Amino acid sequence: MLKLAARKEFLEKRKNLTASECLKWDDLLLIQFQKLDWANVSSVANFYPLENHNEPNSLLFTRYLKWLIPGIQMVYPVVDAATATISFYKETEEIRFNNWGIAEPISTEKLEPHSIDAVIVPLIGFDLKGHRIGYGKGFYDKYFENYPKHRPRIGVSYFEPISNIEDTHEFDVPLTHCITPWNSYEF
Repeated sequence: MLKLAARKEFLEKRKNLTASECLKWDDLLLIQFQKLDWANVSSVANFYPLENHNEPNSLLFTRYLKWLIPGIQMVYPVVDAATATISFYKETEEIRFNNWGIAEPISTEKLEPHSIDAVIVPLIGFDLKGHRIGYGKGFYDKYFENYPKHRPRIGVSYFEPISNIEDTHEFDVPLTHCITPWNSYEF
């Protein structure tokens, strides 16, 4: 399946989810998330879920990790629209919304890629090889060019993978893991 068609299909499925389904599936995602190995992790990049888009509630992962690893450093993306890149900044209680409606921390403390132990990646869908279908801007692929290859890149999806994304490019960086409410995949 081509990315554009898969993106459209997954977004339509996500749009049709009820609030009750999202709550239930978020709980199931958290169970899968808890099965991942969090030993030797002291900093994790997460994302704020998009409001009104039925995106998985990634903030449940933050709460779990803070309980599991006291003192863990959580960081969140800030988009630079001019360069089409993201950087990760330390979590703050205050957030702002950028021009795309994406929540960002109000922080001046940036963490470099080599200082982050794992990245939780937003996505729309993925395939059995760990290729993700994102929102089409390539922010995470660009970020992963400088992120240590052996460190976890964990996708989160309400839906099971498609077998193959046919139009991947050499700059697409596959995930190392992806969780769904029912399964955990390692690539």
